[in-house]
Amino acid sequence: MSEPRIGAEHVLDALDQLAEVFNEQRAEYALIGGLGVAMRGTVRATQDVDFLVQIPQLHLPGVLEALANAGCQIDINEAIRVWSRDHLLNFSCGSVRVDWLKPVLPAFTHVLERARWEQINSRAVRVADAEGLLLLKLIAFRPRDQEDIKGILATNSGHLDLDWVRREWSQLAGDSDSKTKQFEELVSNYYGPPKSIQQ
Repeated sequence: MSEPRIGAEHVLDALDQLAEVFNEQRAEYALIGGLGVAMRGTVRATQDVDFLVQIPQLHLPGVLEALANAGCQIDINEAIRVWSRDHLLNFSCGSVRVDWLKPVLPAFTHVLERARWEQINSRAVRVADAEGLLLLKLIAFRPRDQEDIKGILATNSGHLDLDWVRREWSQLAGDSDSKTKQFEELVSNYYGPPKSIQQ
């Protein structure tokens, strides 16, 4: 993919800083959230940068120190405690909020494994693929997430491995979950009814 169709310059600057540190520190990561959707679906305004991040505890202080040296506002000791306890972390790089999510669920690990390298400006960045983003959006399923699902489906119509999304989702919820029906209704707008319904 050539140039991403994503947000304001200060958001891209923060993304560049983060990706540079991740790449140098050889961290496992994937860009998700609004910027990930902009790469795989439709553009929307976003003021934060979201990542799935897998970093061995031994390497975490070095990654955080490198980010602090790059200008991010991080209390390293507090960040280590929060990351270990909550498996979530948020901090700022300039005016941009950064959110990390640890892949504690197998589904999140699978999203991380499927991520692909993309060129964003002059930086190589690992970005969750469209199927991985669909799964994450299905898990969250707020109104904004539903709009993102529509955008990903529309942009990638005919090219998605929806069976992979369904398999991963079934491990978390199943057919009885109300989100399952709503997701299939969204899918049918771009792919038609599931084969079992068409027969």
